[in-house]
Amino acid sequence: MSRLQADLLAGKRITTDEAREIYNWPLAQLGELADMRRNLAKRDDYGGQGEKVVTYIVDRNINYTNVCDVYCKFCAFYRTEKDSDHYVLSHAQIDAKIDELAAVGGNQILLQGGHHPKLDLEWYLDLLRHLRTKYPQVNIHGFSPPEFNHFAEVFQMPLEKVIGKFKEAG
Repeated sequence: MSRLQADLLAGKRITTDEAREIYNWPLAQLGELADMRRNLAKRDDYGGQGEKVVTYIVDRNINYTNVCDVYCKFCAFYRTEKDSDHYVLSHAQIDAKIDELAAVGGNQILLQGGHHPKLDLEWYLDLLRHLRTKYPQVNIHGFSPPEFNHFAEVFQMPLEKVIGKFKEAG
């Protein structure tokens, strides 16, 4: 075993050059090492039975809008506001999806959508406040990094301020 492999298994920080080296490793080797590290990291969990325990979470993706003005070439999801099948979900429609999730024991949502050019900051903050109030037990895994960059641009405020407002709301 190389020093780098030993350092990775020990959970040590690596340098940028070492990360570049790992990037060139065969995928099978990288996967095997990642699995070994995962097992080491969790072996003491669950009363020392962590290597034998597999956990999962029941969650649901909720796409609150399909309106997007980015027009990625690979995306078959987006619509313009002129398309007849464009949508922005209401609170009630989102609630129905969360109620379905809760009915099967789920407790997390992935909330994401297109880069809608006309939804304002208050629309998002109202949604988050609503969800946090009505579903305090549900973890909100909300919005992608590109969405946050879009928000900062459209709302004309620093990214850190946007993130702070979203966190405060829910």
